[in-house]
Amino acid sequence: LALCESGRKPSFPEVAERAMVSRATAYRYYASVEDLISDAMFERAVPPLESFCRVGVDDAATAAGRAARTMNKLLLEDEVGLHAVERSFMSTWLDSPPQSRPPRPARRMQYVGPIVDAMKGELTPASRQRLAQALALLMGTEAAISLRDVAGASVEEALAVSEWAAQALVKQALHEARERAGRGRA
Repeated sequence: LALCESGRKPSFPEVAERAMVSRATAYRYYASVEDLISDAMFERAVPPLESFCRVGVDDAATAAGRAARTMNKLLLEDEVGLHAVERSFMSTWLDSPPQSRPPRPARRMQYVGPIVDAMKGELTPASRQRLAQALALLMGTEAAISLRDVAGASVEEALAVSEWAAQALVKQALHEARERAGRGRA
């Protein structure tokens, strides 16, 4: 981004040198310099979790809903960029041998992790892991594309349904935990 902000489009070798990685490493994660720039711009745009919720203070369902809405709103504000980033991820994955496929950026987990971790007193480790995995389904490129392209949701419908689904998952996890606790006392 610093190279772009200097008024020119950087080359892959320039970006790799500036990032202090080999060109091979840069190409392993990005199919093109455009994909890298798009990803970096999205990274900069992702607001910190604390900017829209207070983990441990706010209701967990409300926090999860806000996180899903916030993440998906960022993605849906630039649907062409959303599809380009997803294409880059998929191309990189498909073009890499199974043993060296790079991990996907886990930005959504920067939101999901703290919300679920704050529920340690209410959920078992296995329940928290399942909830985190389920919430990961509701936000990110795949979720946004599914809501818009597969389900035919408008942008506002996509945001509302992702928020609602995140809240529902948290409420269901808490309900199941209370049921287990009730059976344990009986």
